[in-house]
Amino acid sequence: MNEVSQLTVVCTHIYHDENGKAKETKRRFTNLNTSATESDIKAFADIISNLIGEVFDKVEVVKTQVVA
Repeated sequence: MNEVSQLTVVCTHIYHDENGKAKETKRRFTNLNTSATESDIKAFADIISNLIGEVFDKVEVVKTQVVA
């Protein structure tokens, strides 16, 4: 298996504006530790959530690896 060269986490917060329309805010964190485990990423998202006061509805992980 190829080694991961870059790790990005995308945290999504969905809310409703004054008209009742659903809006989405995404926060992207790049160049994270490529050896981070799933529990490390969940803990990171929880810490960011507590710091900025947003509850994330979705946490996505994007891993980049060189194939050839």
